[in-house]
Amino acid sequence: MKNQSLHSPRRVTTTFFHSLAFARALRLVCVVLLGLLAGGLVRLSAAERGMVMQLSGPGSAVETGSRVSLWLTFLNDAADDLTRTFPETLKGKLTEGSLVEEIEFTRVASSEPAEVRVQAGRFVRREYALTLPALASGRATIEFIEPAGLNPLLIEVKPRTVAVEESPQGSALVRFLKEAVLQDEAFDSGAFFKKHISGYEPFYFIAGPESPNAKFQVSIKYQLVNADSRLAARAPALKGFHFAYSQTSLWDWNGESAPFFDSSYRPEMLYKWERAAGGGASDWFRLDLQGGVQHESNGKGGADSRSLNIAYLRPSLTLGKPDSLQLSLSPRAWVYVLDLDDNRDLEDYRGYVDLRAVVGWAKGVQLSAIGRMGDDRNRGSVQLDLTYPMMKLLSGSFSFYLHAQYFNGYGESLLLYNERGDSWRLGFSLYR
Repeated sequence: MKNQSLHSPRRVTTTFFHSLAFARALRLVCVVLLGLLAGGLVRLSAAERGMVMQLSGPGSAVETGSRVSLWLTFLNDAADDLTRTFPETLKGKLTEGSLVEEIEFTRVASSEPAEVRVQAGRFVRREYALTLPALASGRATIEFIEPAGLNPLLIEVKPRTVAVEESPQGSALVRFLKEAVLQDEAFDSGAFFKKHISGYEPFYFIAGPESPNAKFQVSIKYQLVNADSRLAARAPALKGFHFAYSQTSLWDWNGESAPFFDSSYRPEMLYKWERAAGGGASDWFRLDLQGGVQHESNGKGGADSRSLNIAYLRPSLTLGKPDSLQLSLSPRAWVYVLDLDDNRDLEDYRGYVDLRAVVGWAKGVQLSAIGRMGDDRNRGSVQLDLTYPMMKLLSGSFSFYLHAQYFNGYGESLLLYNERGDSWRLGFSLYR
């Protein structure tokens, strides 16, 4: 009888409903726990959010020497209102080709306060302005140092247009002269010179233990046609004409009275076509073309006199974007112009081609190799240059590169073009 009562229909029904109630209660508890957990995660995600600082530049190309406006935006991505202060100035550096210049944008004066309260999910922005330095047309990069955390900007610079009054009674010659003459009355000769001059070949001073101990090289090029002129606007190809001067000297510190051992003077006229192909912000390669006529001599007389003249062509191919690892290849081929009366066998050692290869980062370490081959394979030479930018240390306090060089082969000096030697030196460079 006892066993039958345990399995009676009434007892089974009661047990079933108790189990069902327990399951519903358990499910309710799980739902509540999941809700609490989800709410905690939402609050945690909201707590992790904060203020987003974003800088935006002009949406179209700007004229060189004109006023440029930037907009600094504070976006509140947090759940609560936040307070932020707009700085009075934005400090950084502008890079355009070989030109690097410190700049400072100033907050545009207005009735709007610098300190603002940004509501949750809203944004506030302020305008900053700067008169752009005189630049050649092309792409310029702006990197900000203060305040920290600002995103860099890329702006497109175009030549400045100059309004010229046309007189119906004026002659064509008068109108041409009006267009050709620089119109800016506040002419700054220093800024004009700085805008037109740039580095050419590496610019360094290095020294080693063996004679001749020291070696230094200076090299610059000067743009002959003003990039902002009407002439350049009508014929942009004329901006490629340059005059260049390079000098390489060997200095014998070990010798009596520490004389200069030999120097090579290289004036030249050249034409450079930058970005003949590629070179855009999204391109992974860039091709430049250059050709010119160069004279080289050591300035000595008699048996020590060395001189030659060449006409050359040099394409340069760069692989990789500016902010990544790059490989640059620059072969050069030339012919000798006029006679080599003083040194008829010089071309046997100098040959007719050379190759410069550079691998590294535009703002980091770079290794350069220059190889040259004479008529015979055993008359060539190789030069290795390793450079490291000191600008990466102490927040850009220094403005030079550490420079190590190794040379092996013929022709390190023009005087001893037919003698083989090897040397290593260490120092610094201003341009590489």
